[in-house]
Amino acid sequence: MTDTVERTGRRLEARDVVYEVDAARLLDRVDLNAGVGELIGLVGPNGAGKTTLLRAIGGLLKTRDGAVLLDGDEVRRMNTGERAKSIAHVAQLAPLAHGFTALEVVMMGRYPHMGRLQSERRVDREVVKRALETTGVGSLAGRTLETLSGGERQGVFVARALAQEPRLLLLDEPTSNLDIRHQAQFFHIVRGLVDGGMTAVAAIHDLSLAARFCDRLTLLDKGVVVAEGAPGDVLTPENIEAAFGVRAVVSSDPASGILNLSIMEPGSDGPGTAAGTRVHLVCGGGTGARLMYRLCEAGFTVTAGPLGSGDTDREAAESLGVEYVPVQAFNGIDDAAHEKHMRLVRDCHVAVLTDVAFGTGNLRSLDALAEAPRVALASLEPITNRDFTGGRATALFERLAPVAAWSEIDSLIAGLPAIVLNSQEIER
Repeated sequence: MTDTVERTGRRLEARDVVYEVDAARLLDRVDLNAGVGELIGLVGPNGAGKTTLLRAIGGLLKTRDGAVLLDGDEVRRMNTGERAKSIAHVAQLAPLAHGFTALEVVMMGRYPHMGRLQSERRVDREVVKRALETTGVGSLAGRTLETLSGGERQGVFVARALAQEPRLLLLDEPTSNLDIRHQAQFFHIVRGLVDGGMTAVAAIHDLSLAARFCDRLTLLDKGVVVAEGAPGDVLTPENIEAAFGVRAVVSSDPASGILNLSIMEPGSDGPGTAAGTRVHLVCGGGTGARLMYRLCEAGFTVTAGPLGSGDTDREAAESLGVEYVPVQAFNGIDDAAHEKHMRLVRDCHVAVLTDVAFGTGNLRSLDALAEAPRVALASLEPITNRDFTGGRATALFERLAPVAAWSEIDSLIAGLPAIVLNSQEIER
């Protein structure tokens, strides 16, 4: 994010907020902080409490416990006029306000600053003009709202909020009804306001938008904060699965650093399927990335062996939230890493060996497979073609006694559950 403002202190501080309706707790001891020049994103599934938290922050709900402070002042103790001057709201769907022009709607944002029955002043007209220009809707000033598109109306209502000259801007999923272009335009406007010194908290449905534009995220589920921090720390595959109940691939664009998220198709939970089956991969050098993704997509619990920094398979494991053994590239596998690998091997239902080549640095990965309850091969490539240890890798491989071998991922995905079930029946 562009850091054009010195971010000092906590402008907004929500402490231990509790809100209940008919004995149902919708917010459960929620904390949230936002500094000057910060955009904080609220993310989470439907019913997580995002809108309720925004309303509590804005002083629109009487909370059971906790406090919300704005620049040290408790929001609930402010009178209506003070809150209107300090806090502006932009709703999910901008109302039509039939018959009003864009200029008139934006001028409504000046009402908290005007005396009763007072006409607009020069300062009010200047603030409104500036708000229209800042949000890029100045050319729409004379048009009535019913003639504007959804994106244009949202721009007008952001201008109205800006005309209030608030310290805090609250946004409740304001782009959920906009197309991609208008979504990006909207958040670029908000980002500019924040970089200019405003503080904003936004409930955002689209996780990719939240990751791209927000400084920090708060992940809510059932009224509880699941995670808080930088987008990359909050939007992990583990957190997304915990809150949304879906598996996700999370990666970072190498050029921009922007997080990319995609949801995988859910696997089956029926008997004899992937659910509950733990598959451990011994891979490396890009030989396991695609297989790792497909296994996760099918619903297997996947782990992986030692993977060096910069390895494509390691990047895939991190994107998928797959537990693996991190090692330094070209430094070999030390005792601690080997012990962790042995634990993962022992805990799996089946270990799968890919086409990875073996040298002295990763030979211990192959050695650990002797501890697996059963071993399968994701390749028919002869071990002798990828043994660069003078025959030591071949000797270890020949002691493994694989239970199956596949050259195609689809066949492997279909065959793994049956292998595990058949092996368990034999063991019984």
